[in-house]
Amino acid sequence: MARALVLGNGTSLVALDKYGFVRDVHFHYVGLENHVSGHKHRIGVMINNQFSWLDDGSWQISIGYKPGTMVGYLVCKSEHLQVSLVMEDIVYNETNVFLRQVDVYNHSKENIDIKLFFHQVFMIYESKKRNTAFYDPTHNAVVHYKGRRVFVVNARTAKGQVLDDYAVGAYQFEGKAGTYKDAEDGQLGKNAVEHGSVDSVIRVCTACESQAKARVFYWICIGKSLEAAYELNEMVNTKTPEGMIHSTEYFWHAWLNQRPDSIKNLPAAQQKLFDMSLFILRAHTDNRGSIIASADSAMIEYGKDDYAYMWPRDAAFITTALDHAGFNEITKPFFKFCQQVLHPDGYLHHRFNSDQSLGSTWHSTTAQKSWLKDKILQLPIQEDETAGVLFALWQHYQASKDLEFIEELYKPMIEKMAQFLVNFRNQQTGLPLPSYDLWEEKIGVSTYTCAAVYGGLTAAADFSELLGKRNHMRAYKQAAEEIKEAMLEQLFSDKLQSFVRYATTTDNQVKLHEVIDASSLFGLWYFGALSQDHPKFQATQAAVAKHLNNPGPVGGIIRYQGDYYFKDTDLANPWFITTMWEGLRMLHHPQVGQAQLRDVEAIMDWVLQHRYASGILAEQLNPYTGESRSATPLVWSHAVWVELVLKYLAVKEQLTQPQQG
Repeated sequence: MARALVLGNGTSLVALDKYGFVRDVHFHYVGLENHVSGHKHRIGVMINNQFSWLDDGSWQISIGYKPGTMVGYLVCKSEHLQVSLVMEDIVYNETNVFLRQVDVYNHSKENIDIKLFFHQVFMIYESKKRNTAFYDPTHNAVVHYKGRRVFVVNARTAKGQVLDDYAVGAYQFEGKAGTYKDAEDGQLGKNAVEHGSVDSVIRVCTACESQAKARVFYWICIGKSLEAAYELNEMVNTKTPEGMIHSTEYFWHAWLNQRPDSIKNLPAAQQKLFDMSLFILRAHTDNRGSIIASADSAMIEYGKDDYAYMWPRDAAFITTALDHAGFNEITKPFFKFCQQVLHPDGYLHHRFNSDQSLGSTWHSTTAQKSWLKDKILQLPIQEDETAGVLFALWQHYQASKDLEFIEELYKPMIEKMAQFLVNFRNQQTGLPLPSYDLWEEKIGVSTYTCAAVYGGLTAAADFSELLGKRNHMRAYKQAAEEIKEAMLEQLFSDKLQSFVRYATTTDNQVKLHEVIDASSLFGLWYFGALSQDHPKFQATQAAVAKHLNNPGPVGGIIRYQGDYYFKDTDLANPWFITTMWEGLRMLHHPQVGQAQLRDVEAIMDWVLQHRYASGILAEQLNPYTGESRSATPLVWSHAVWVELVLKYLAVKEQLTQPQQG
């Protein structure tokens, strides 16, 4: 189940599915400690003794963000019950409170009695063991807790009616489905405490006249102690739920106004996706610097892990998008994070948890026999991640002009990274030593990695020149040029007429693995390794166009020949990022004109056509149906959309200006 909406404040993150059910609650780091881990927080409705869960198939549901805000907006209509539910959801921007406003519209000609049921199941510290839930009559609230994680659940109506029924019990234990089943007759058992694997349900009752509406509020207060969570509960009552929703909505309106004014020139659908993308980027960004790839914990149902980690590569692209969009202060903690987790030898590991600890990995440190002959130790890294962060830092400086920040990072990070990139090379071939490719599947020397290293060293040279460190500048520039020449000589396949996905080395002999990869083309121009008029670049571009365009009805561009990741048809899946890369390439072409602009507009239309139902972007698509595949949302997809839109607007303005002379 994809995540339809993601809400956050840099400390907490809440993800909702297409029914508006809470599915993920991260605290107190974004991406670390998912205290729901995909389990449903159900919502039930009883109208005049007729009961329904919102996911029982009888509701027409639409979900998205309230325009210009990080406020969830859900409309659920039931013909059978003759009611509509309109919900607005927030994570309060100031403190760790998830708050939901539910308006029940009565479409019938009769007055109705309404019972709303809110179900909770917490896997605190991502485990069903040793949890406790209890009803507290002194606060008229239900509490879930374990150790230093406490969740206080409460609700009331706009007219002041408080929760009037509750039940706490075992969840998916000894054959029991869960306490939520107790709601279906409209009455709850009032069991007051349970431990182990537990869930709870609360009820709020109200009435509504014909053709009128009734309003209910529901909230979860998150703290590290019972006292702290109760203080937040009291704050909700004091500030009022209405006031908190109002202030959060206005905060995000004001936050969004930092983006360029030119965004307002976009068609409404494109602008909406741009704004939504910024909110998704922000929600996945922890205030302490980590930026996770996706909060979609449903990924773990298909494999051993999910995407709630910080990959330095993904995060570098995300920070660049935020920097280009005008949000420079948000991105500074990311670079400090990288400086603090940098290995003493100058490289970044595969991925990190949001608290700076190492993330899980499948990258082996065991060298293959052929490498042992050359006495080369295989590091469990993707070298492009180190290089890409350097390149992103130069983009950050160009956007912010914060020279003091660069001076602060030069010795502990920039110089260390650059020296690692200089040294991590095969002296005989001139190419970087083997590492995993950006797709995390192949060990070798990939074209993309070579291009990224070129870009990282060029950025390091620019920083060195900026700070007057000319010896360093010359060393970094020389190493970059040597890698570029080695790549031109050794990674281009005459057979494919394309740069290859990657190569391996045995006894200093380079063996090409002749696969066409969209990242090769992207890396070459993005990191400035080759101009687009270079013959080998043009040949690679032609090969990508010929072999990587999805022949299925959905269209789009696949990653590489033979891609199998999340493949469930005879065709490989097109990805949003690879398809938008082609649009960015055209916009960065020195001879870009109106014809290219129209081609880019077609790509932008394609992106809009293949959004998930709530408007967010997945990682990839089924090549026949266009259904979202893999992580949904993927933050990288939204970052590339931001970059594409900004570059499109800049080029469009440039082309419409009157010519001088």
